[in-house]
Amino acid sequence: MQRILTLLVLASAASLGLAGNASAATYGSYTDPTGSVSYLNVSDVNGLFGAPSVSLDSLDFTPTTFQASCTQCTATTSDTLSLDIAAVSGKKLAQIEITEGLDYALQSFDPSGQATVSVTATLTIGVVELDGVAVSGISSNVSVLFSPSGTLSIIGFGINPPNSVILGTSGVIDIDAIVAAAGRIGDATRLNVQFGNVLTASHDGSGGLALIRKRDADFVSLTVDAIARTPEPSTGILILGGLGVLAGRRRRN
Repeated sequence: MQRILTLLVLASAASLGLAGNASAATYGSYTDPTGSVSYLNVSDVNGLFGAPSVSLDSLDFTPTTFQASCTQCTATTSDTLSLDIAAVSGKKLAQIEITEGLDYALQSFDPSGQATVSVTATLTIGVVELDGVAVSGISSNVSVLFSPSGTLSIIGFGINPPNSVILGTSGVIDIDAIVAAAGRIGDATRLNVQFGNVLTASHDGSGGLALIRKRDADFVSLTVDAIARTPEPSTGILILGGLGVLAGRRRRN
């Protein structure tokens, strides 16, 4: 989040609604040799996230054109990121946390005017592999909470304070809990992540500006050593039965 920039917006800015380069982009796959995961098939719908960088188990995006800006109008910009996360051999995916940062500007030079910005996020985590075997039907929709609120506005004459930043986080997501909620057993070894943002800027009145822009998105996967699965009840009964037979033979001898 350290790269979030301070906004320097001129009061005389012209009406603008930037949506960036709205064409799909495929960024490829990323692995840090010293990490425990690989980020695979990274792509987005409108090319606004930009190519990421990887460090250990963290994948970091710093978008430069993902924004909505407007004077006397409403502008909306959106994009959806897609990627797979795979654990290296001998590891499982235990947790994941997704964070994002945005900066914004709100200006109104009309006593009856209003400037508003908002951000919404959608996040779906799908478990697509258990113990190295492909599976389906295991997913969870996760909320992303913003601080301050994902919708901010000023009414009448006013300018928002400098260094205005919105931070969003999914919190730490327990992958084991997603697997258990689906009634399945096993260690998650591959995930699919779908992460979308909608940015909206709205402004009315004779002067001012509403602007919101995305400046950071971090995907951090935390991994732990694979944990042996608990034997299924039928398997446990067979094991106990075998031990009983051995014990009986020892007594007869």
